[in-house]
Amino acid sequence: MKKKIRVKTPKGLQTPLSRRYFAVILSVLLGVFISIAIKQNAQPELLTSVREDELVLILDDLSKQKDALEIELLNQTQILESLKSGSGDEARKAAQNRIDQLILLSGTAPVSGRGIQVLITGDVYSVNSFTILDTVQELRDAGAVAIEVNGVRVINSTYFTDTNEGISVNNTKIRSPYKLLALGDPETMSTALKIPGGMSETVTTSGGNVIITEFPELEITSSVPLTTPEYADSVID
Repeated sequence: MKKKIRVKTPKGLQTPLSRRYFAVILSVLLGVFISIAIKQNAQPELLTSVREDELVLILDDLSKQKDALEIELLNQTQILESLKSGSGDEARKAAQNRIDQLILLSGTAPVSGRGIQVLITGDVYSVNSFTILDTVQELRDAGAVAIEVNGVRVINSTYFTDTNEGISVNNTKIRSPYKLLALGDPETMSTALKIPGGMSETVTTSGGNVIITEFPELEITSSVPLTTPEYADSVID
């Protein structure tokens, strides 16, 4: 039996709460999740120096995120309706599960579970921001539910740019070696990175090196602060 990914939620979220309080929390977290995706589209200056093939890849990723958000919005609407009409323990359990999932997606708390470590080394000619972006996207496509790059949590609004000495992640400068931690099914993610023509082959062909290690237990300690949504407000009947 596969070990489930555990989300380490703040203590305040682990205590019994009323259905209405759970609904408020769910709505706020959903608002944060949606606003994060909107912010990603509000950074046109970051795309001016991106190549055409990179733009195609970014557009494809945004399209997938849009579809995921629409599904998430539908799921949250159904959950809220269930909470309004549900009873005690069942409603609280369902709400807690959704809160854990939203915290996982928004990156606002440390998480642990099965996963892999991807260690990428190389100079600026063999490893650049597109290399890391491509790795993140391949991990997501392989089912990664949480990703960290050199201690920086990766969420929907995360962006990568090149610097003179390495890469910048959300304006945080990092240098080789690049260590990515990803939670999900280790075998699936490892296989995805090793396919012919994929990230691993591209890096090694360019003179870099990639080491992938699978772990039965891995912890991502980085997180992003929970901010007030700029473009969305919670609505509770």
